[in-house]
Amino acid sequence: MFENLVWATAILCIAATLHAYVKYEDVFHPTLILIPMCSFIYVIMPLYLIKDGALWNYVTESQAIWTQTIILSSLVLLLGGLYHGSAVKVLRRTNETFDRAVLHKGAYILGALGLAAWFYVIQNSGGLMEVFGHAKGIGWSDLGYIREAAYLIIVALLLLMSPQGFAPTDKRWLIAVVVLSLPYIVQGLLGAQRGPTFLIVATLGMSWYLARGKRPAPVVMVGGATALALLLLLLVTNRNNIYLGSDQELKTDIGGMFEAGEANEYIFGIGCMVAADQTDRFFWGRRYLAQVIVRPIPRQIWPTKYEDFGVAEILQNAGVAGPGLAQIMGWEEIPGAAAAMVGDLWVEFSWFALPVMWGIGYWYGSTWRKAVILSGPCATQYMILVLLSIYMVSQSGEAVIFRLVILSAPTWYVWHKSKRPWQQRMRRLAG
Repeated sequence: MFENLVWATAILCIAATLHAYVKYEDVFHPTLILIPMCSFIYVIMPLYLIKDGALWNYVTESQAIWTQTIILSSLVLLLGGLYHGSAVKVLRRTNETFDRAVLHKGAYILGALGLAAWFYVIQNSGGLMEVFGHAKGIGWSDLGYIREAAYLIIVALLLLMSPQGFAPTDKRWLIAVVVLSLPYIVQGLLGAQRGPTFLIVATLGMSWYLARGKRPAPVVMVGGATALALLLLLLVTNRNNIYLGSDQELKTDIGGMFEAGEANEYIFGIGCMVAADQTDRFFWGRRYLAQVIVRPIPRQIWPTKYEDFGVAEILQNAGVAGPGLAQIMGWEEIPGAAAAMVGDLWVEFSWFALPVMWGIGYWYGSTWRKAVILSGPCATQYMILVLLSIYMVSQSGEAVIFRLVILSAPTWYVWHKSKRPWQQRMRRLAG
């Protein structure tokens, strides 16, 4: 029964991906981005785990059947939202223009701030050689605002490579793009981190086509996506072997990514869902609200902010496991484990996770629709959602929410400022 459910999920993912391409004729449609990611966790992983029966060392068949049924239902609703959102009516704004000089100025300022923050956390941790001279190298600062300010680099790149900001013949623009790309390339490759690697590759790759109003051929898209997926798997597999001065051989066998264990996203997700259901322990939005209300307040000002807000568990694996995991499942969580999208939403909302999945699909679909028709800030916002998709599917809502705010707020501000000069000229002419 369980294997049949997994194969049904596989058929749904394949059919939806093919149908979305035929229907929308856009390889950048969110269905073609989100669903392949979902199929990796909810199809490929379980099929690999049941091949040698390793899955049953951690979960029972009845637990796996129950969770896979919820997963399949969740993906059906996600697709429903994607299709419904992709059909939303959008009026083209024929009188809206943007000042490229303002866009570039905003990008250069934000990019400089992001670079300064990135170099600060690296230098604060001993410098480049110290940070990347050991496995999983990453800079650090006790001030969260400085740590997260490095995301302004991505904001700057999105503005520079937007349809209205794209200027490859401008030497200053070209130098800025190259310089701003280097920190995330270094962080992703030398730090063996899939998040930064995905962010920079997707930012440069997709923006290059979106800015010119073009799309890669399907074979190019499939080849590029496959190469990126293999690179990310290679980084994860060799995260302990990649650093400056390393004499370790790189492993080309990525099978370790699928090995059974408490840190496996599929197994950990099942455990969290079953434990939350049997202990009736759900957060009902509190973990997500904490990312907006509590997280922006520095810990130096409010040291016990998460405890006082009632989500002390959020400090360990985003709070998805809870004390009932060991009691119910017979094994404990490992620091750094993620329950992935369905598991995280289930712990947060119980059965209401299903309509939330529909809402996520609608959000992605409608933003894509606006990006295609309106371009401008809507195209940049869609790129932000694409960049966050890896966190959305493989990690947690918490990993998405704070990044969404950091990337979106300054982006929309710059777009707004770039539109004001034109409006002022029109008001003067009308007066």
